[in-house]
Amino acid sequence: MLRAMSLAPVEYNPYAFSVHDDPYQVYARLREEAPAYWNDELDFWALTRFEDVLEGFRDYATLSSTGGVALEQRQYRSSEFRQMIEMDPPEHTAYRKLVNRVFTGRKVAQMEDQVRTIVRGYVDEVAPRGEADLVADISGPFPMDVIAAVLGIPEGDRPGLRANADQILIREDGVPVMPKEALEGMFGLLGYFIDELPRRRQYRQEGLITELMDAEVDGKRLRDEELLGFCVLFVIAGHETTTKMVANAIELLDRHPDQRRQLRDDPTLMPDAVEEVVRFHNSTQYMHRTLTRDVELHGEHLREGQSVLLHIGAANHDHREFGPTAEQFDIDRRPERHLAFGYGAHFCLGAALARMEGKVALEEIHRRLPDYRVDRDRAVRFHSSNVTGWTSLPITFTPS
Repeated sequence: MLRAMSLAPVEYNPYAFSVHDDPYQVYARLREEAPAYWNDELDFWALTRFEDVLEGFRDYATLSSTGGVALEQRQYRSSEFRQMIEMDPPEHTAYRKLVNRVFTGRKVAQMEDQVRTIVRGYVDEVAPRGEADLVADISGPFPMDVIAAVLGIPEGDRPGLRANADQILIREDGVPVMPKEALEGMFGLLGYFIDELPRRRQYRQEGLITELMDAEVDGKRLRDEELLGFCVLFVIAGHETTTKMVANAIELLDRHPDQRRQLRDDPTLMPDAVEEVVRFHNSTQYMHRTLTRDVELHGEHLREGQSVLLHIGAANHDHREFGPTAEQFDIDRRPERHLAFGYGAHFCLGAALARMEGKVALEEIHRRLPDYRVDRDRAVRFHSSNVTGWTSLPITFTPS
């Protein structure tokens, strides 16, 4: 079957909605037929084999983050406004040290009761209704509440920030630019924090933002542009990916009832389920890098300055790493490693928090809504170039 399909050269456009609906057939062909794939129209390379993506994350000197981590960010670069995720060591290391302590395994463990209270509140609110939109009612609001509590953002401001964060990642079918809606979301988010920073300086409200105002890098206080970079990064990364992860988990488990029963019967399997969800269908599909030198790979000549997509979604389905069942969802898999949270210097700062939030959310949903069913006819997919998930995921269940 694959040979018959291969008569036509494989094509991959990360903005195509048809790819978003079922990306893994395309990824399989890329890994086998074009492991170093060049898209001439959009001017990028895509690496899809596990070892190539792993090495790409490891070798930040060759594959730099300074050109932005999403493909379309090449067009919106600013030397003033940069996020930590768009830096390389040693600069990246210095900024990361400022916030590492907030997201250690120990600190995250101390947050679990607070997170559980937040999630339980949303789950218990919908339980008597017998139906809910998992995204709007549970997986969307609770991660914003968690990261907002870390930052010290008032409850009344959180819905607006979540709406802005959702808008920023929206893309149009096949189009490699940020649409008007996404730009409005970015301006809304920046506008909020531009107004918020002076208030923080005056009233010294508790939270990570205020702590960063007092922090120093190389003996210097952070400039407002740097503080804005931290704020935007934490709101988007701390909210969007977890929202999508939890919704992806529920949709996958609904399609695999035997594994769902395993979780209901043995809740200690929840951490394993989270690991398999992010391996099998990670909310972040790729990270963009920029070449700092020429490279020869798989018979192709990749040139300095060109864009490279390190394709997490494809790499995490590579049979060379995960064996003959790589394309199957299996909560008993327990892989030694995967790339859902990146690798090396840019390993996801919030990985421990995301894992804990995912575990708690699955525990609370299966505790109170154990017989949920996904209404796929009304589900709405979220479309972005490198983030995958659901805008709306209606579920029904026995009221309780």
